[in-house]
Amino acid sequence: MAEITLRSAKEIIFGSGSRVEVGAQAALLGNHALIVCGQGSLQASGALDELRAHLEEAGVTVTVFAEVEAEPSLDTVERGREAFSAGGCDMVVAAGGGSALDVGKAIAALAPLPEPLSDFFAGAMIPGQGRPCIALPTTSGTGAEVTPNSVLTDTATGTKASIRGHALLPEIALVDPELTLSLPPDQTAFSGLDALTQAIEAYVSTGANPVSAPMSEEAVRRIAGSLRQAVQDGRNLQAREDMALGSLLAGLALASARLGLVHGLAHPLGSLYHLPHGMVCGALLPWVIEFNLPAAEGKYARLAQMAGVGESAEDLLEWVDGLVEDLGAGVDFTARGLKRDDFDRIVPYTVASGSSKHNPRPVDEQGVTELLGRLIE
Repeated sequence: MAEITLRSAKEIIFGSGSRVEVGAQAALLGNHALIVCGQGSLQASGALDELRAHLEEAGVTVTVFAEVEAEPSLDTVERGREAFSAGGCDMVVAAGGGSALDVGKAIAALAPLPEPLSDFFAGAMIPGQGRPCIALPTTSGTGAEVTPNSVLTDTATGTKASIRGHALLPEIALVDPELTLSLPPDQTAFSGLDALTQAIEAYVSTGANPVSAPMSEEAVRRIAGSLRQAVQDGRNLQAREDMALGSLLAGLALASARLGLVHGLAHPLGSLYHLPHGMVCGALLPWVIEFNLPAAEGKYARLAQMAGVGESAEDLLEWVDGLVEDLGAGVDFTARGLKRDDFDRIVPYTVASGSSKHNPRPVDEQGVTELLGRLIE
């Protein structure tokens, strides 16, 4: 049997209402928390004030860094590092979608280090243990609360890539489905498609293993049964709980098994054409399933059965295609600006991507070029 590695937050707390534990948990880790969040949604929902209150009631001083954008940049992380240092902080509480969690994890990981973030953007692993980070997701999509990487963009070059290292693993993943109740339908759809993509890609990945596979299967089962309901009725707590658990399981699975060609393509396409990550993943997923059928037909058939949508790989493909369209995540890549002249920028990045290296069907320049060509036919 091949070696199996399971990477995760040191502690996972899951359950509706569990956010009230943030103060007590933080008090065990330090005295001064930097809350890292986005530029409006956490404040608008009242969740920021609630988290601050829980922390302060536990005797933890709070500084807020609410500057995370939708596609976070290296510069944003560096500003967060400055806020962490200037405030005398000793831990991070990252609350929000994948972008906020990725920035918070990066700030915590880099806080003790003298090197600039750019030193690690080319692939060098971040050393050491970093500072403690508590991650509270407010979307059910990225699984960032349990993964050892952060996806960031170098705005100078337009390059989007992951930084990696054990220091990026949160100390605590605090997953409260109630924090997702106010998420708008479009964000629910896009983040949910990201979670579904991650579960499917981890399942068919060359790194899939007896530990990751059951988590992928359960993630697909829960997401398939709840994503439409969560989009249609955001206050449906049962659907939100299933989506949150499905996303968490998908994150755990990918942290062990890695991903595939969807994510290898999604990063350059999202960066070049300014498309939401979950939308791009959803739009690409049917194309990549079809591309991978010769190498993973049996596994796709198993996922069709887990999702309750049929018995065959073709049934899964048909269901995913319909789901993407129904949720409004289909992308006309030609209308968005994709053209053959751009292939020279996209293809090498995709082939070299760590995600693509774990795709069940080998990824080469010819295959990616042909797939991109189909997107604009």
